[in-house]
Amino acid sequence: MSDYYEPELGQAIFGQPYKEYGVSQKLRDALSSIDKHLCLKMERLDKNFESPFANSGNKFYCDTFEVESYSWDDEVDQPWNFKWRDIEVSWYKYFGRGMSVNKNVSDKEIEEMLDECHKAIDQYELRIK
Repeated sequence: MSDYYEPELGQAIFGQPYKEYGVSQKLRDALSSIDKHLCLKMERLDKNFESPFANSGNKFYCDTFEVESYSWDDEVDQPWNFKWRDIEVSWYKYFGRGMSVNKNVSDKEIEEMLDECHKAIDQYELRIK
């Protein structure tokens, strides 16, 4: 997506920093897939796990990617909600709303991100056991 991102008024005034570009539907769908894959794997390990893509206050870190729920704490500097390689995605209050990304993301990068993140989730489960 090459469109520059324009935040809604509340996000511009009160929200965390947003990125320069809007998020394409393909990138949004890939992130949603990562969320679903993470939840399916983690519910086997921790019945109390809540998705960090949801408004749960939860975080998930591994060597491949990081994801944090939107922070409602005005004292917390939250530069992104999802990070993989040099790609940083932010959203406003909940996943899907006011989504922005720091660069144009190619279809090839999205496919690589999806593959690497799914593999990392699978390996994370294997390490826990």
